[in-house]
Amino acid sequence: MKRAGIISVIIIVIAAAVAAVWATQRTSAEDEVVGPTPSPAESSLPAAPQPSPEDDEPAIEDAERERMEQLALEAAEVMTTWDPIEDFNQTEAELRAAHLMTDELAESIRPPERPTTGPKWLDAASAGATSRPSVEPNRATSDEVISVEATWVWITEEGSVISNPTERRLFFFTFEEVAGELLISDYSWESV
Repeated sequence: MKRAGIISVIIIVIAAAVAAVWATQRTSAEDEVVGPTPSPAESSLPAAPQPSPEDDEPAIEDAERERMEQLALEAAEVMTTWDPIEDFNQTEAELRAAHLMTDELAESIRPPERPTTGPKWLDAASAGATSRPSVEPNRATSDEVISVEATWVWITEEGSVISNPTERRLFFFTFEEVAGELLISDYSWESV
């Protein structure tokens, strides 16, 4: 046989092998899709609803996460709203957020014995300014923890901004349902 004839025979053998494998796989896939025929007793029962593949989490969990996020945003805003004339230190704001917390957590907040005395705090006090926070969700957390990023400016009663600090706080909140009410069960924060 000539070389062209041998190549033709090899191509035909390979094509036949590929067709056989494809036909076998297709028949197996069709069997999986069709499945066994149900017995008459099984076929009279309605099929249980199946979640669609697009549903990563049930809607109730999305709604619960939304509730937790809203509570976390509210708490972070309260905790970064300071009045240096009235507040002995920054922990005063955390105490103002106690109504959003479990009793155990609220009772555990202990303000330091010393006042806040940093230059920005003292400048704000002398200008009669308070902090005005901006809070937004920080989505890089787990399902059990809600994180919020807070920034703020110091603003006078007349609306003049006296300081725009570069400091940010990242808050981390966990939650608990108490008598049907969603409350913060723990939190921490770090300056970044």
